Amino acid sequence: MDLFSTPILLTVGAGILLFGGAILLVAVRAMTTDEMSHRLQDYVTDQPAQPIDWQPAISVRRAEMEGNFRTRVLNPGFRRLGGLFGRIMPAKNLEQLDHQLMIAGNPLGLHGREFYGIRVLFIILGSWLSLLILRRGLEPLNLIVAFLAFFIGIFLPRNFLRSRVRKRQNSIRRGLPDALDMMSVCAEAGLGFDQTLQRVSEYWKTPLGIEFGRVVAEMEMGVSRQQALRNLADRLDVPELSSFVAVIIQSDKLGMSIADTLRGQAQQMRIERRFRAQEEARKVPLKMLFPMILLIFPAMMAVICGPAIPVLVELFATMSGRR
Repeated sequence: MDLFSTPILLTVGAGILLFGGAILLVAVRAMTTDEMSHRLQDYVTDQPAQPIDWQPAISVRRAEMEGNFRTRVLNPGFRRLGGLFGRIMPAKNLEQLDHQLMIAGNPLGLHGREFYGIRVLFIILGSWLSLLILRRGLEPLNLIVAFLAFFIGIFLPRNFLRSRVRKRQNSIRRGLPDALDMMSVCAEAGLGFDQTLQRVSEYWKTPLGIEFGRVVAEMEMGVSRQQALRNLADRLDVPELSSFVAVIIQSDKLGMSIADTLRGQAQQMRIERRFRAQEEARKVPLKMLFPMILLIFPAMMAVICGPAIPVLVELFATMSGRR
């Protein structure tokens, strides 16, 4: 029986799975902050003057109408559905998953329990769709499609989170030397360390600049500089940034010049970035070996030995006829 003559249930299941994957992949930019970020934003945002009594009602109404259909309907519904399935999440894995989501920048405003619920939902949908496909028969095409549906349902959310974590950490790692150069210039111009962080966060709308802005906001709320920097290192889990934070805290304790410290750290980060580039370049030949063995060498052998095959077949046929 043809696979494309599927019943309505199979079509609906495929649509649900594809729709969920599309929301998870397309809504990458729908970044919302966690509870701490909301508190920081409410603290540092200047509120406009309200000279008349009806001004608050208009502001509330305007805030309610902000956003598009995705941010007002799809994302909250997606989080609530994930939280419903996430109630079965083991408590020991919740903290680790929350930390990974924090490194990734809390995509879709998800927390660990909600993201775990989304993973369970994708597994259920993938398994259900696979069973519907296998009910059509055990033909090779059905088996391949069922395996792909089950594979996507299991690994799509986890790979999405891992890719976001890796992408954001690499972005912070690449932008750290340039940020340190700008901070050293600001420090040499007479600005303090807090003002240099504020300057970088204002001019650089990158993940690193956003995190520096959060450090400044925490210090404005009364958190000490050392604790705010430690929170930064723990929040991002980037070794280069953790090393920078440790050096800055040590320099602050010893009373060393911040400008000299930042300049030395910028040079060190550039050296480490060059070493990482050289390391990745040395991995290229090994990574190219498998495509060459599986794809290029068979084609070369077919081109080289292909014309000789008819000649050899005719030669062996002639020799066997003579015998």
